[in-house]
Amino acid sequence: MIRSAALRASPATEVDDGGPRINIRLTIAFLALAVGAVIAASFSAALALIQVGATRADLSAGVEQVSRVTKFLLKFDAGGEQTVAAWLSSMILLLCSLLLYYIASMQRQRGGGYAWHWLGLSIIFCGLSMDEAVGLHEMAIDPMRELFDASGIFLYAWVIPALAFVAAVGIAYLGFLRHLEPSFRLRFLVAGALFAGAAIGFEMGEGALAEFYLQHRLIHEIAVHLEDATEFAGELVFLHALLLYARRYDPRMVVRLT
Repeated sequence: MIRSAALRASPATEVDDGGPRINIRLTIAFLALAVGAVIAASFSAALALIQVGATRADLSAGVEQVSRVTKFLLKFDAGGEQTVAAWLSSMILLLCSLLLYYIASMQRQRGGGYAWHWLGLSIIFCGLSMDEAVGLHEMAIDPMRELFDASGIFLYAWVIPALAFVAAVGIAYLGFLRHLEPSFRLRFLVAGALFAGAAIGFEMGEGALAEFYLQHRLIHEIAVHLEDATEFAGELVFLHALLLYARRYDPRMVVRLT
């Protein structure tokens, strides 16, 4: 079992208390299947819209050629707000936030280092969960676009403060990353690269190719769904890493992680 420097002196003792258990691998596999199903449903709806020459905006006008099945599948829309895809992403981010809070609490109780950094990550992921559910970042697009006269890769101008925020967090957490065991450091960095790279990087690419995408809707839908699939992958990699990290505190948990 891998242990951070803060926990080497007090390894967790395996205790079979007969309590409920959560299998980490099965949990991540189940969530990955759920993500795959949501992405597949969303892409099917997008293809159906392209086939009848309709857009998502047309649905509010009650376009008749869109079938009820397509309208149902659009409830899973990976590129939309307040959909099953957004709910699933928000739930995974909230689980990450709760695990981060638990780890922060245990680090503080045991006198481990960087408890405040763990707590800070918990707050950040709680905010990401809220944003994923209600789309708060969309409100920043018009003000940022007017402020910076943004276009091209910054057409979706919320990426400007997002880039600044990611850079600030990265600098503030350099010491935190160095203190992690190499395997956890790698997992955290891969998760961050997947999530931020998809959420910000793909959005910048879509901004630069906005006019092209208007003429090639299939390519646009492929890009949108690839972006969301990559974001989900980052979330699941991070959740898996946190579950493994929290498992060392099993004797203090209500639910055992195995």
